[in-house]
Amino acid sequence: MSLKESEFVRVLTNIAAKLTQQRHAQKAQGGPAVDLRFLLPAGDDKPDFRGMRLHSYSQSGQRLLIESVVPENCLHSERCTDYILAAMQDAVDNATDFFTEQQVDGFSAADQHRLILSLNAA
Repeated sequence: MSLKESEFVRVLTNIAAKLTQQRHAQKAQGGPAVDLRFLLPAGDDKPDFRGMRLHSYSQSGQRLLIESVVPENCLHSERCTDYILAAMQDAVDNATDFFTEQQVDGFSAADQHRLILSLNAA
């Protein structure tokens, strides 16, 4: 089975569609944002780290990019929804720490956590 046909990609696509709809309302509020990039293992091509890391931050766009490595056993797991939502929660927590350390105002972890919880309920 290819990555495109994996349970992980199917679930992630559904969550991304829901998130896109919800984020339009939040854009009006402004402030810093977080992008989470999931890195999928593909054959011998695997990320050189495990877990999650801060990739980059654009001060002009106020966007923090965080990368998360997806374990191979999660690609076809029935629990990949739980993994994706937990990674999103972790990314919000890491972003909160980053924005606090960098003294960047306007990021609401509470709003982000509520948004993630609403995705789980939808």
